[in-house]
Amino acid sequence: MIKSLLLALSFFSVMNFSSTVGDSVFVLSDSAYLYSVPSLTSEIVVELEKGDELSLVSSTQTDGFWQVVYQTDLETYEGFVYSELAGPVSDSQEVLLSCNATIINSTQVLSISSLEPVCQLEKGTRVFLYEGYDDSKDYLAIRFENDGQILTGQVRIEDVQPDGVNAALIVAITAIVAIVSIIIILLGITKKKRHKKLKTEN
Repeated sequence: MIKSLLLALSFFSVMNFSSTVGDSVFVLSDSAYLYSVPSLTSEIVVELEKGDELSLVSSTQTDGFWQVVYQTDLETYEGFVYSELAGPVSDSQEVLLSCNATIINSTQVLSISSLEPVCQLEKGTRVFLYEGYDDSKDYLAIRFENDGQILTGQVRIEDVQPDGVNAALIVAITAIVAIVSIIIILLGITKKKRHKKLKTEN
């Protein structure tokens, strides 16, 4: 009960803190991306690490993103960071991850960079697809919670299902499209034969 209350308070403090331009927010997960526009599929400006300090350019979020400036000793970057991975730092804060997909087969998570095994995720585990869903890829980048930490990795596309996507529906739609295509082809062939026959009779 107490832990649930702490989680709720932490979530409220991260997502709803009173913000003004120039306030600092910090990267709460092990890593996060600074995007060129407020979209997970947009160009990545720079990769951020846990604890990196960002300065708010706007006091309100845009499509779930903070517009921020990130400054290093050498460079200054401006862009958008996903709001659930950045917020004020509190001693009691626990990182909460917004999830948009589910692991549908027990699977091994691989490192994004080295392809080394990171851990095993069981069927039913909720994850966050932080680079979107692209069915042309063999692997999808995910962010997930493990032992109280937010980690990143990649899993096989057949082992993860994004929210709102029904696999059976996709198969049914594909089958319908295929059948319709065959019917159109057959109608075209029949029409050509009929046209040829009429031409012969004339």
